[in-house]
Amino acid sequence: MRNLLIVCAFMLLSITLSAQPDNWYFSISMGGCLPSGAFAATNPANAGAGFALNGFALNLDATYPLSNHWGLKGMVMLNNNAVDRNGIGTMMEDRMKKRVPFTEAERDNLTLTVNSWMSNSLVFGPVYSLNFDRFAWDFQAMAGMNVTYLPNQKLLYKPSTGNWEYLQHNTNNIHVSLDLLAGSAIRFKVTDKLQLKASLDFQRSKSKNNFEELKTTKTNESSSVEKLNNGSTEVTKQVLIGSIGFVYYL
Repeated sequence: MRNLLIVCAFMLLSITLSAQPDNWYFSISMGGCLPSGAFAATNPANAGAGFALNGFALNLDATYPLSNHWGLKGMVMLNNNAVDRNGIGTMMEDRMKKRVPFTEAERDNLTLTVNSWMSNSLVFGPVYSLNFDRFAWDFQAMAGMNVTYLPNQKLLYKPSTGNWEYLQHNTNNIHVSLDLLAGSAIRFKVTDKLQLKASLDFQRSKSKNNFEELKTTKTNESSSVEKLNNGSTEVTKQVLIGSIGFVYYL
């Protein structure tokens, strides 16, 4: 989140310093972030499932018109999607059962923690606008960088008897990948400087989650850690973002 705010501040400062009157315009909007495809899958047997639920999106963009129809746009985005705990918990339990004996009677000895999916994106690209008297219709295609903050899921099992415990967790917290975005927006004129905007965008990126399974045996004086397994899962992140906001001309 701090990195996103720094980039936003840099973009706004750059616009202020370099803009000419009635050239640059920027907008801020927010709305829903709906997962699709494998990102929305909640089947524990699907190795590429993202277990993502509906979330929230915040967008800040700046556009420099090159002509009456074409312009260049840069956009900073923040997406947040909650996680289906039942689905991701079942997937991790199934993985654990291949390494560690476990019965339903011992379920109270399991602890699952998981965060939401969150990502920051910085994308650039062309925008084509159809301009009418009271509104404009934009079409955009952009590419850039996506930084995903992983859900950081952790499954801890402490048996009621014995001097050991089992842990399954992420070994990476973030993943950086190519970000692709295509969408459309309608801008409605309010004043010469201010417009209202409604937009719909499709965003695609990827996320790689590395994990390991550990067994820790404890004694009175020391403890030893045994690595039972490690691996990775790759999730194709696809979201449909619907947002509303305002546009301001400098």
